[in-house]
Amino acid sequence: MFFMAAALALGGCAKEDAASVRREKAEREELLIWTYYETDAQREGLDMLVRDFNQSQNAYTASWEYVPMTGFAKGLTSAYTEDALPDMAILDNPDMPGLIQLGMFEDITDKAQEWNVEEEYYSVLLDTVEFQGKYYGIPFNCNNTALIYNKKMLEEAEIDPPGTWEELRKAAAALTTEDCYGFLLCGMEGEQGAFQILPWVLAAQGDAEKAFAFLEELLEDGSLSENCINLTQTDLSLEFINGRAAIMQNGPWVFPALEEEGISYGVIPIPGEKTGAAVVGGENIGILKGKNREGSLAFLTYCVEQGGLEEFCEKAQVLPAKIASALEYTKNREVMKVFEEQMYGAVVRTNIDSWPSVSKDLTEGLYGLISGEMTAREIGEEIKLKFVH
Repeated sequence: MFFMAAALALGGCAKEDAASVRREKAEREELLIWTYYETDAQREGLDMLVRDFNQSQNAYTASWEYVPMTGFAKGLTSAYTEDALPDMAILDNPDMPGLIQLGMFEDITDKAQEWNVEEEYYSVLLDTVEFQGKYYGIPFNCNNTALIYNKKMLEEAEIDPPGTWEELRKAAAALTTEDCYGFLLCGMEGEQGAFQILPWVLAAQGDAEKAFAFLEELLEDGSLSENCINLTQTDLSLEFINGRAAIMQNGPWVFPALEEEGISYGVIPIPGEKTGAAVVGGENIGILKGKNREGSLAFLTYCVEQGGLEEFCEKAQVLPAKIASALEYTKNREVMKVFEEQMYGAVVRTNIDSWPSVSKDLTEGLYGLISGEMTAREIGEEIKLKFVH
C-alpha cells in the first residue's frame, strides 16, 4: 500500500510539474525571428543563443525560422503586406537600409545610444542600421572574404601563398590538375556572387575592366572553373574539402566545416593594387514595426549586454561587430586576424551608388565573360563605381 501511495503521489507531482511547465509556457509571450542561416555552425549558434535567452528570463519564449537567402528581403516585404511578419529579422546588412526607408523597422535610437554603438562598433557597419540620424537595428556580426588555401597542396607544389595578381595567376596555374582547380570563387547571380566579385574591382582601384581582364586570364588558363557562376559559397567550401580547389575565396563561416574534415588551411588577403580590398558582409538584427517591441528589445539587450552575440559569433566562427569583442576573439583565433584587419578599410555595399544595379552588372559581367557575350572592356564601360555616404 505504501508503494502504491508513493507511486500515486509521484504521478501526481509529475502531472503537476507538467501542468506548471505548460502554464509557464502559456504565460510567456512568443517571439519569432527570421533568418537565412544554413551552415551547421550558424544554426547551432543561433539555437544556443535562443535557448540561453529563454532560460535567462520567464517573460518571453524566442524561436527562429529559416527563410532562404535568395529573396529574403522580398519575403519580408511580402509578409509586411500580408501582416505576417516575424518580430525580428537577422538579415544581410546591405538589405537593411532599403527596408528601413520603407518604414519596416522600429526606431531603437534610445537603446543604441545607451549601448554606445558609435564608439564600440565598426563604423562601416553602422551605415547599414542608421537613417537620418536614427538607429533601426544593431550589427549582429561581421565578416568579409579573403583567400583560403590548402597548406598541404601549396607545400607539395613548393608554392608560397600569393601576394600579387601575377603570383596568384602563376600559383593557380601550377596547382591546377585534371581533378583540381587552382582557384575558385563564387560568381553566381545575386548577392553572393556580387559580394565575391566586387573585391577584385576594389583591388584594381575601382577599375572593373582591369579586374575582369584578370579573371578572364584565370579562365583562359583553366585554373578558374567556368562553373563558378553556378557555385554558392557553401559549394566552394565543399569543392575545397574534396580536394577540387587549392585556393578559394571565402569567409570565416566555412572554417568549422574545414576543421571538421581535418583540412590544414591558411588565410591571406585578396591581392591587388589596393591591399585589403574587402567588402563588408555579415548580418544586422532589427525589430519589425508593429510587432512585439518590448520583448524584442529584451532579446537585443540579452545579445548586447549579456554576451549573447559574442557566444553566437564564437560558435558560428564569425567576427563580433563590437570592436573590443572582435579583438579579444582574434587573440585565440589566428586565422581570423586577416578578416578583422580588413574591417577598417572595408566597403559596405550600400555606400555604392545604385548598388542593386551594380550588383546585377557584376554577376552578369562574369556570365558574359564566360559565355563570350561580353569583353572585359565592355564590362568596364558598364560598371563605374561611385561611392556615397
